[in-house]
Amino acid sequence: MPPANAELHARKIAEVVVSAWHGADDSGRLDVPISVVATLAALPQADSRGNDVVELVSEWTVPELVAYFRHTWRSVIRSRPEVTHLVYPVISWIFDDSQASVHPHAHAVARAALDAGQPDLTGTDRRFDTDLLGQVLVLLRPKSALQARGQFYTPSDIAALLAGMSTVEEHCTVLDPMMGTGGMFRAAAAVMREQGRDPHTVSWVGCDIDETAVACATVNSMIWGLGRDIVFHAGDALTPDWETHARAQRDELRRLASGIERDQRLIAALTSM
Repeated sequence: MPPANAELHARKIAEVVVSAWHGADDSGRLDVPISVVATLAALPQADSRGNDVVELVSEWTVPELVAYFRHTWRSVIRSRPEVTHLVYPVISWIFDDSQASVHPHAHAVARAALDAGQPDLTGTDRRFDTDLLGQVLVLLRPKSALQARGQFYTPSDIAALLAGMSTVEEHCTVLDPMMGTGGMFRAAAAVMREQGRDPHTVSWVGCDIDETAVACATVNSMIWGLGRDIVFHAGDALTPDWETHARAQRDELRRLASGIERDQRLIAALTSM
């Protein structure tokens, strides 16, 4: 049985994921194990017939798992084109056929996460109570590497305390120029829900110099149900106008995707005549 406490369960999943990855691959890559956990977060706890998803997915072969990964991220990019550049650092290998050698390693990581009951956490409302991707990222990076990069992640209880001391109103902007994997956003959203407010109405604006952390925060925004008004930037928060640049990039990607969809509809209509 998975731990009842969401934080402890996330820690358990993170530990087995990192152990499985290090046992399968010694390259030091972060993108593969991070994206495996991120993709599995799209799985429900049970399918439409009530069958245990863990039992079903655990039987998938390596090609079947990779096919699921590709299908999942194609769906995300179609529905949320504005986050493509943010998640690209951790999902690019999924669509790169030259990376096929890591597919069995990804499969081993997925099996470990499933055996640790990840869908029981990320496939339920318990996902709102913890930052699984943040824990995975911290364990993947040695403490010395985190300190060298100036990365210090705020513990969830401290984030919850800080969020509880502030009032986040609907239709406001929440800014975190050193957001990491978005832990402060999660805590603020949790307080809003407790107070009967909707996090979907908020504009979440964040920056971090670590592109992997930004990718995790972007996926977390979906896991935690923060809505679509996400303005994230991978870069130095001391850079002038980073928020303006991030908004412009987001809006341009939305415009381009809308134009492509319109052109595809037009082509389909013309070819059917």
